[in-house]
Amino acid sequence: MVARIILERKPGERLPNIGELRTAIGVGAGTIQKALLELQNDKLVVLASKQRQGTFIVEKNIGGLWAISGQPPLSVIMPLPLSWEFQGMATGLRDALDQHNIPSYFVFGHGSAQRSRAIASALSFVAVMSAHAANALVTKTPQLCIHSILTPGSYYAAGSVIVVARVPRDQLPKNPRVGIDRHSLDHVALTQIEFPDNNYVDVSYAHIPAALINGVCDVAVWHHSALGLSLNHQELITWPLSEHNASLLTNEMFSAALVIAKDNAITRAVLDDISLREVLAVQQQVVSGKRLPSY
Repeated sequence: MVARIILERKPGERLPNIGELRTAIGVGAGTIQKALLELQNDKLVVLASKQRQGTFIVEKNIGGLWAISGQPPLSVIMPLPLSWEFQGMATGLRDALDQHNIPSYFVFGHGSAQRSRAIASALSFVAVMSAHAANALVTKTPQLCIHSILTPGSYYAAGSVIVVARVPRDQLPKNPRVGIDRHSLDHVALTQIEFPDNNYVDVSYAHIPAALINGVCDVAVWHHSALGLSLNHQELITWPLSEHNASLLTNEMFSAALVIAKDNAITRAVLDDISLREVLAVQQQVVSGKRLPSY
C-alpha cells in the first residue's frame, strides 16, 4: 500500500507523514517505516527530508512500484486497428510502457462510446479516441477525464479522410444512400458535414467497402490509410472531402486523446511519466513504413 501511495504521486510532491500513512493504511508506524526503508534500499524510490516541510519524492521507479503494489497489467482500449495511425499509436504506447517496465495489453473496441464505457466500468485503464469524441463523452460521463490531447494528425493524418463510392461523384443518384456508422461519433460528424440531410443507411465502418460493393449504400466517408483494403482493386472510386466541408473540420477531429477514469491516480501517474513525444515519434515510424507495428 505504501508503494501504491508513492506511485500515485509525482516527483517533487510531498509524501504523507507517518501519522497520515498510518491513518490511510491502517498499520503501525514501524511497519510503514520498514516499508519505506525497503523501497529505498531496493531503489524503487528516492526520498528527501526537508526540515519542517516533510519528506518529498525525488525519483521513483514506476515499473518496480507497479509490480510490488500488485497492480494488474495496464489495459489500453484502442479503435479497431484499421489504419496505420492507430497501429502506430498502439506501437508507440506499448514501447513507452515497456520502457518503464509497466506490463500492458491492448484490446480494441468499435466506437468511442464503447471505449469510454470500458473505462467507466474499469475494464480498461486508458482509452484512445479523437479529441472530438473525448470532449463529447467526458461531458456526458463525469467519472471520466481527458489525460492528454496529442498533436493534430495523431488520430487521422491530414487529408486522410475521403469519400468512397462505386461511381464517380457526378454519377451518384440525386438522393444517394449514404453509409453511416452511428456507433462512431467521428463518423457521424464527418458524414453529416459532407452529406447533410441525406438518406442515411446504418453500416459498420469496417464494412463500408463491402456495403458499397454489395449495393447496400451508394457512398460513404472513409479513411484512405485503412489496412488490407485495396479500394482500387475493388473497383471503388475515391475523392477528397469538398474543400468547404474540409475547412469546417477542427483539429479535435484529427488529434488523439487519452481518456482515463478521473479517480484512477495510478494510471494518471504512469501517463505523466511516459514521453508522449516519443509515442508520436514511433507512430510516425509506423505510418511511414520505417517500422513494423508491434503491440
